[in-house]
Amino acid sequence: MGPLDNIVAGVAWLRQNAGLLRGKVVEPAVQNMDPKEQQELLERIQDTDEEEKYPLLFTFDFQEDMEEVFHNMAAEEDLRVNAMFLGRWVDSQ
Repeated sequence: MGPLDNIVAGVAWLRQNAGLLRGKVVEPAVQNMDPKEQQELLERIQDTDEEEKYPLLFTFDFQEDMEEVFHNMAAEEDLRVNAMFLGRWVDSQ
């Protein structure tokens, strides 16, 4: 399974399990690209810095959500995806 296959399966898993999350998740931008753009991106990022990989990232509001999703995706679906969290502050009230 390639990176795009993992992303598509990861998006489907997230949509089915959205109730597990406290915050929002921004899905990877690559899924909205046409196939030619997707292929060009994958070729370009093979030997480049992390900033170029942004279109492949799931972006989470909360680190706990990201960790929970990663654990479940890996354990249940054997998916490998990339993510980051925005570091949202949690109000202690």
